[in-house]
Amino acid sequence: MLSLWHKIQRRFTLDFWIRRYLLLREKLEGVDFSEVIEVEELGLDPNLASHSAPSGNEYLRNVLNQVSISNRDAIIDIGSGKGSAMRIMLEFPFHKVDGVELSPQVAEIAQKNFNKLKIPRNRYELFVMDATNFKVLDGYNYFYFYNPFSQTVLEKVIENIVSSIERAPRIVFIIYNNPKYNSVIISEGIFNKIAEYPDEWGNKIFLYSNQVGA
Repeated sequence: MLSLWHKIQRRFTLDFWIRRYLLLREKLEGVDFSEVIEVEELGLDPNLASHSAPSGNEYLRNVLNQVSISNRDAIIDIGSGKGSAMRIMLEFPFHKVDGVELSPQVAEIAQKNFNKLKIPRNRYELFVMDATNFKVLDGYNYFYFYNPFSQTVLEKVIENIVSSIERAPRIVFIIYNNPKYNSVIISEGIFNKIAEYPDEWGNKIFLYSNQVGA
């Protein structure tokens, strides 16, 4: 949970007021991508999960514009929340944009958002489950994280991705927004950080790949 001082500091940033504008605009549109829900409100363990917050913005769009996305690519947002990042991903020619979300309450909001925006159901799928148990990963070559959970959980998810690559060899990209546990990805020995980009709050977005020479 943010400290009082951190919250006060955010009120003096342009991004904070942009966020307030987005919240108002979303209410007028009848969607809810940006309202933050704290872990405690969801009945989740704060030692394992992070609050539900949006990351679908121009910073993510900038990262996706820097990589060559085609209709042969598929991306999954692990810890997809209300679908904010997925909404941006759907602007690109991925043949599949999916999300994994632990909280049924949050996933239901995401589904209502996509229904309101009339996004075709064949463009995306939402899986409501623990990310460590989601192992149907072979069909994805892009993975997105917005610091959704603890180091322990991330370790298990990355292990699942590595197992998938061993089972179905392919070039994979990981986009890690607010890369708090960067060492977890690097320590696997097959991913290299190939680029970094700014994010909304100054935490950066790291791009990794297992591609040799990337």
